[in-house]
Amino acid sequence: MDSIILCGGLGTRIRTVTQDSYPKAMVEIMGKTILAWELSWLRKYNITHAILAVRYLAGYIEEQFGRVYETPYGPIEVSYSKEKEKLGSGGAINLAQSFVSSNNVVIMNGDILTNFNLDELVKHHIESKELGTIAVVKMRSPFGIVEIKNDDCISEFREKPILDHWIHAGIDLFKTDILDRFPKIGQMEETIFVELAKEKQLKAFRVDPQFYWRSIDSPKDLQEADKEWKGID
Repeated sequence: MDSIILCGGLGTRIRTVTQDSYPKAMVEIMGKTILAWELSWLRKYNITHAILAVRYLAGYIEEQFGRVYETPYGPIEVSYSKEKEKLGSGGAINLAQSFVSSNNVVIMNGDILTNFNLDELVKHHIESKELGTIAVVKMRSPFGIVEIKNDDCISEFREKPILDHWIHAGIDLFKTDILDRFPKIGQMEETIFVELAKEKQLKAFRVDPQFYWRSIDSPKDLQEADKEWKGID
């Protein structure tokens, strides 16, 4: 099965780390770049071809990974879909579809660290009739939660707890023949996701909270991931 990784963004919120000298997907955690972790995770679950949707400092990424990247789980073929202008996540997928040859395709953001079992997402998607399946995770509050009684006494303080809300995990599985419906320019979350949800053609896969998941959006995310991340296995 093929995969598309969205790694063309500027990473403006993490500029203090990258200093505009390399893309966010190339930030290192535990001695390996985010993109290298993602390729290894995909290959562990028998994804043999990764299409990197690149724009900002695309040459830097291509120099690092070439056409075949050797992961601990075997080699993965790498192709490059190069944006000439900012297309948004939906436009990047639309552009990259010409590289896809499998019937279904994994789509993921280029800033995700996770170790959940991708085979379970694939099975969930294949067994369903829907055109797309998006992985969702329980939301962690970015702030401490304060429980207050009627007399203003604090009864409980929980530092950044897991909340009872599901958010998009930045990892999806779509039937390949739907990719031409992705916008040529625009965000997929604001377009095709909305359309498919209205058509009842979008399913959720709930990632078990026992697995690790984090989106690296800020220097603080990077610091915390460096402490928490134990690897894929």
